Amino acid sequence: MIDLSNWLWPGAGLGLGDEFTRPWWYFSLLLWLLVGGFSLLSQLRDTRALRYWLFFTLCFAGNMLLIAALDAVSFYLGFSLMSLAAYGLVIHNNTAKARRAGRLYLQLAVLGEILLFSGLLLRASAAGGRFDWHSWQAVPLEPLSLTLLLLGLGLKAGFWPLHWWLPQAHPVAPAPASALLSGVMIKAGLLGMLMFLPATDTLMQQWAPLLLVIGLISAFYGVLAGLLYTQAKVILAYSSVSQMGYLLLLFALLSLTGVAALPVLLAYVVHHGMAKASLFLYAGMAGEAAGRIWRQALFWLAALALMALPLSSGALVKTGLKTQLAAANLPNWLNADVLSLLLTAGAALTALLLLHLAAQLKQLTKGGEVAKGKSSVNASVRWALLSLLVAALWLLPWFIVQQWQLPRPTLSQSGALLLPLLLAVLARWLWYKFGLQLPVHWYNRNAPALYYSLRLKRLYQPVSQPQWHWPAFSLRPLERRINRALNRPLVSTTALLCCVLFVLLLGSSTM
Repeated sequence: MIDLSNWLWPGAGLGLGDEFTRPWWYFSLLLWLLVGGFSLLSQLRDTRALRYWLFFTLCFAGNMLLIAALDAVSFYLGFSLMSLAAYGLVIHNNTAKARRAGRLYLQLAVLGEILLFSGLLLRASAAGGRFDWHSWQAVPLEPLSLTLLLLGLGLKAGFWPLHWWLPQAHPVAPAPASALLSGVMIKAGLLGMLMFLPATDTLMQQWAPLLLVIGLISAFYGVLAGLLYTQAKVILAYSSVSQMGYLLLLFALLSLTGVAALPVLLAYVVHHGMAKASLFLYAGMAGEAAGRIWRQALFWLAALALMALPLSSGALVKTGLKTQLAAANLPNWLNADVLSLLLTAGAALTALLLLHLAAQLKQLTKGGEVAKGKSSVNASVRWALLSLLVAALWLLPWFIVQQWQLPRPTLSQSGALLLPLLLAVLARWLWYKFGLQLPVHWYNRNAPALYYSLRLKRLYQPVSQPQWHWPAFSLRPLERRINRALNRPLVSTTALLCCVLFVLLLGSSTM
């Protein structure tokens, strides 16, 4: 622990002493290093590589700072640095779509910073001017501060209905940036909720059922919305909206079950971060997987882990989620059996979305060519890094069992996990078998958020604003009028007279 209270503000410090910040920090560092190595190769010939690395480094510094922060101000500084610097990664390709998505992202990021800062001030005032987490844990939450913090942190976490920037930013950002945005950076919002909002608070326990319902809505909405798009990275973005809904559900269960749900939440964070980073990296290289079965197998290994296939990390966290839900002290209007059925349906929809993603990625592999010469070495190393990440994902169950003591699924639980996957495969087969198709105008629609983003931009940056200019003044038009008024003999005579005067002056000067 590094105590900075004597140098900065009361309670300032950095450290990894908590039971969840240490694994969170190590997991984030691992993902940053792997994706950083991938970026070294993918940005090798990019003319804007210097700008990419500037914002990449700033995001990395902000992310590491907010995880290690022992006080609210340090967390806020790291959170703001990461959020605002990510704008440079979103607009990196400098296309019209990238600038449009970057504008929406920046507007929401600034709004989130304002909301978070307002909630921070209210909590600091209630804590007597102290900013350390221990002082804040003992101060009861108020409805206004809780609302501000949930909105400010939720805009970064990206769960419904605060998800607007995710489907716009991911398609335009480079694949490594998308992997970090979904794998690490959106988790900062969830980490902030764990830090700012104590699970044992009375008001938090009262709001927990509402957050649980919002998490379920986000889980279903993200899948259903993603099925209406054909761009791979948009589908993955909506998948992140869905998975953040499950994480919000686990966060709500912390207030309903106590600390028992914390290991499941941490395991889910690591599992989702590694799986989604693998899928985003693969989506950026799908065209290079043509004719390479082992490369395409990397996609299926990551996708099956996200589908909660038995023996995968997804199977452990989904089983743990259902166990915690069954043990939760739910209000009467929430039925545990109904919620369990909804989780099963959500798992089937998640598998269906990933099968839809596989169909779209298959189109990218058709006609793809394997790079030759020097570029083939670059591609081989990138695929090797992706293989390392996928291998770590499938070794993750051993770490989860050893570190957080999550029980492995029993035989009956494994069968229950296979059922949603089989239902998704059957639904996908029937869809193609009978040639079902939704109306064309339902697919790939622009988000209304882009329209309101443009309207907001025109409020502070009007498109056509009248400007006052100094009146133009020139003697050239007057000269032309005088020349037209004079006839040719007069002009010739004047020219001859000027020549005579010049000769006389020249002669007088030589005498």
